[in-house]
Amino acid sequence: MRFLLFISLVLVGLTSCSPKTAPTSNVHSDLPFWLPQLRDDVQKNDYRITIYFGDANLSGIWVVRQIEQSWRGIMMNEFGLKMFDFICTANQCELKNVVALANKWYIRKTIANDLQFILEIDNPAYKKGRKAYRNSDNDTLTITHKNQVLQRFPNGEMVMRNNKRNLTYTFKKMED
Repeated sequence: MRFLLFISLVLVGLTSCSPKTAPTSNVHSDLPFWLPQLRDDVQKNDYRITIYFGDANLSGIWVVRQIEQSWRGIMMNEFGLKMFDFICTANQCELKNVVALANKWYIRKTIANDLQFILEIDNPAYKKGRKAYRNSDNDTLTITHKNQVLQRFPNGEMVMRNNKRNLTYTFKKMED
């Protein structure tokens, strides 16, 4: 009986020590998320954005532009009322002029981290971008890092999910 217990403990120990590998099918670390038709490095970029949280959602317009090594932008609702401004670099993302409804430290921190993940994912200096897994399947690129999942679909729509906070951001490029 002791011998059987010893053997089962050894087998459990050996199976738990087996190396875990990331799936290698369709994994490409060099696939860029931001294609030239999705983001202009010179002029402003306009997107229709919807943020889903729980049973509610917030929709509006997201305007972003690259100035030197940072991305600066604004989110406003359809009526032109500003929700917040932001400045994102590979090192940090800061929200400014946040509307009173969202001006709580945990909301600002979550949105800033999510926006930084979205904008800086292709930047080699961004730490999360180097550790993220990229998977291309049927022209849909999926980038995963811990609780954040960023997807680009063939029609140009982008979706970012923050599974820890149960937030979903959808972006659709606006035509000029």
